[in-house]
Amino acid sequence: MAGRILAFSGKGGSGKTTLAAMVLRELLRAGIRPVLAVDADPNATLASTLGVDVSGTIADLRDRMGETAQQVSEIPKDRLMGQWLAEVLSEEKGFDLLTMGRPEGPRCYCYVNGLLRRYLKELRSNYAVVVVDCEAGMEYLSRLTVGDVDVLVLVAEPTPIGLTCVSRIARLADALPMRVKRRVLAVNKVNPLAPAGGRAENVQTPEVDAVVHVPFDEDLYSRCAQGKPLDDGAGKTARSAVEELARLCFPLSRQGAQTPA
Repeated sequence: MAGRILAFSGKGGSGKTTLAAMVLRELLRAGIRPVLAVDADPNATLASTLGVDVSGTIADLRDRMGETAQQVSEIPKDRLMGQWLAEVLSEEKGFDLLTMGRPEGPRCYCYVNGLLRRYLKELRSNYAVVVVDCEAGMEYLSRLTVGDVDVLVLVAEPTPIGLTCVSRIARLADALPMRVKRRVLAVNKVNPLAPAGGRAENVQTPEVDAVVHVPFDEDLYSRCAQGKPLDDGAGKTARSAVEELARLCFPLSRQGAQTPA
């Protein structure tokens, strides 16, 4: 059964990568495993947030295959792609990480993207959950991920600008050739200066199925500012909200994981 896809998207600096990493850790604590983490943001920071060393990216494979496709080889191209994909998959305790890398360049990669879609579909079937850290948009996810998005987490700072940005992302998701089954708005870094969660008059907010307010957490801020990874002890102030967000993303029970739906 294909893993449930959880996609995190939001404006740069909103904390989407931090929340994606925190939710991943929460899923692991609840017994949900294995999990595939996918960094689909060209400004890739999910690996450092999780404390993972990356040996290569999907973009590297795409360029490599683009060159190989012009050459005569005894090894079928699809077999080569499978071997190379295994090389760039970072294996950690309870989860694996796949980094997409930079956006496409001027060359045509239609053939290569077709191979990637095929292997990502096969790869997805090996995991209970796929956590995707998107850029401020979802085009990359649409090109390289097969199937629907089970939960789209729209991460916004508690400001009119932050809410406006995720509203635009939600409209973009509607225009892409995939279906989003559920939407959750995560209003992040809530503090006394924004007691209403960033709501303001004349600010359009996206239509969502649920809203979670994540309080500002000094520990998370300090770790991010110092470039320290987030371990299981990170973000105690935000922990309760992260647990709620994880439950909205995946059916959890206090006794542990439930079977993926």
